[in-house]
Amino acid sequence: MVEERSATESDPGDRFSEEAARAGLTLPRPHRANPWEVAAVCSVILLVSLGIGVSTGWLNLRANADPLPGLLGPQSCVAQGGQKVDLPGSIAPNSEPQFAVSLGFLTDRFTSSDAGCVEINFTSGTGTPGPQGVVAGPVDFSMLEAAPTPAELSALPSPAVLLPTGLTSVSVVYNLPGVADSLRLNGSVLEGIFAGTIRSWDAPAVVQLNPSTNLPRGLPISVVHRSDPTALNGVFTTFLADTVSSWSTEAGVGDQVPWPTGVGVNGSGNMAAFVATTPGALGYMETGVSLPTNVSVARMENAARNFTSPDIGAVVAAAAAWDAGANRSVVNWSGDPLLEAPGLSSYPLVFPTYLLVYEDLGKAFGGNLSLRVAQWEMTYLWWVVTDGGYVSASLGVAGLPEGMVSSVQQGLEKIAFDGTSVLEGNEGSEGGETTGEF
Repeated sequence: MVEERSATESDPGDRFSEEAARAGLTLPRPHRANPWEVAAVCSVILLVSLGIGVSTGWLNLRANADPLPGLLGPQSCVAQGGQKVDLPGSIAPNSEPQFAVSLGFLTDRFTSSDAGCVEINFTSGTGTPGPQGVVAGPVDFSMLEAAPTPAELSALPSPAVLLPTGLTSVSVVYNLPGVADSLRLNGSVLEGIFAGTIRSWDAPAVVQLNPSTNLPRGLPISVVHRSDPTALNGVFTTFLADTVSSWSTEAGVGDQVPWPTGVGVNGSGNMAAFVATTPGALGYMETGVSLPTNVSVARMENAARNFTSPDIGAVVAAAAAWDAGANRSVVNWSGDPLLEAPGLSSYPLVFPTYLLVYEDLGKAFGGNLSLRVAQWEMTYLWWVVTDGGYVSASLGVAGLPEGMVSSVQQGLEKIAFDGTSVLEGNEGSEGGETTGEF
């Protein structure tokens, strides 16, 4: 590791203020961004996205667009002697490749404007898909596509904070000649298809949802599912079990289940290829993956009985509607799904991505992680939650709505270094204040 990861300073309050000022490090504002500023950024991004065309969602947004104005301002690292701080993170092994791509995109955006102060590298975790082997290794934080269970969290060697970082969704994809982007489905019909009780496209349950659609007569539904263990399976099977309770006994819920029917494929690429080459095929993919021209995305019935597509507006609407009635701890979001969120415009198959980081970085790493590394880590994580998610929408990740951003910021402020909040330890020091314009 390039940066020495140890801390010997004696007074926590002075240590935070003096070192941040010496390094010229711009930490996030201690008491969070102005909600009106965050709302304005969200509104602008949402309007731009919708203006480009909600029919194709965030796939139309330009991945090479210029970075948005940051909420943290310019960075400097005058006290690092030209050396980059090494900030290693990890990605859970059950994550989709698209998730790693989106994180790489975000990280490039951050490091391109951090004055050359930080080197951020992600490695894939090993072992079981839980946090073990992810945070337990030589990394400072982990990014996950599915929340670990309370038992998995309690098994970690030090107390950890689990917070959402962005939003993504599951797209139900199909290949029906003459029925492009107009198919309507709901959870119970989807469960029947994957359970093998609904087998043809002109089945009464499918026709009832699509009375004005010319569905092909007698065409079998060719079901395809993921056979490899993936967080996407966990989200999708949870949705099926929440919709029809019998699914829990028919197949169960998890990253890898004994599917009652259909063809199993390994990876999202093979899923897209199977659907594209098989008339009558039906499968599911993480939103944001490029689809062949003859593969369409179904509109799903939500909790308000409206049919919505997985575009950015419907994904953010689901999170905002759920957040309005949420009752949770700001440091533990485990078991808080966004599936079947209320609201007229909500998409029903939305799920958050997560950040897993130790509550006290100094104590968790036993003095092998320096204060400066901790400060840069929290600067990056704050940026991802507050600013970064919006610019990765073209890769299938949307930013959190304002209420969730505020809650996550509160959770980040609780992360400490030897008992002192990393983000609030520099309060009152001008050296750590943002110098950019907002």
